Amino acid sequence: MRKYRLFGVLNPFDILISLAIIALIWGMHLFSLPQQAVADGGRLIRFTIEMPDRPEGFYQTIEVGAEVLDGVTGLRIGHVLYAYPLPFRDDVPDEGGNIVRRAVVPGREFTYIVVEAWANITDYATEIGQFHVRVNQPIFPRSRNFAGTGIVTGLEFQ
Repeated sequence: MRKYRLFGVLNPFDILISLAIIALIWGMHLFSLPQQAVADGGRLIRFTIEMPDRPEGFYQTIEVGAEVLDGVTGLRIGHVLYAYPLPFRDDVPDEGGNIVRRAVVPGREFTYIVVEAWANITDYATEIGQFHVRVNQPIFPRSRNFAGTGIVTGLEFQ
């Protein structure tokens, strides 16, 4: 039995099998890592959330610097940079002219919240952790002093 042993102690076939197992384990480890080759390493982004039909003055209740969470998943999606209002407009019948006009609705506003976050930008998505940010995407932002539904209207890369 010593005939097929290296230096009379090690079997070359056992060494080759051991190296193949180590290479297989190393390959499985490399393929199980997240894909980072296409990511740019993280960039500061700003995205704007439009929340329609809010009560007048709602934007003043939004605390600057407050952490914003996704209301559905609870994931952190950034912090409030600033908020601003625009007049809420809706279709209103004009009975005198027998038409429908777009008019300002008193006591209502569009609230825009600008959120800043570090994002991983890949070939496929802009990701804040596990949260994907897309323009025209419905979003349910919440913080300790506000919650609501909105849509992402803008995305800027810093």
